[in-house]
Amino acid sequence: MSRPAQPECTGCGMTDINFVWAAAAGWRLVLGRLRCRPCAAVFPAWMHRSF
Repeated sequence: MSRPAQPECTGCGMTDINFVWAAAAGWRLVLGRLRCRPCAAVFPAWMHRSF
């Protein structure tokens, strides 16, 4: 039995428990890539999308 995928930040490599927790923690899609809140903060807000 495989483990469910954990979200991984493409900026720093941090992982979260699951996508629900990541969304609640403020993770965003920036240019189509998943980023944690600190990594997404370096990009302008118009580049962010919720997932």
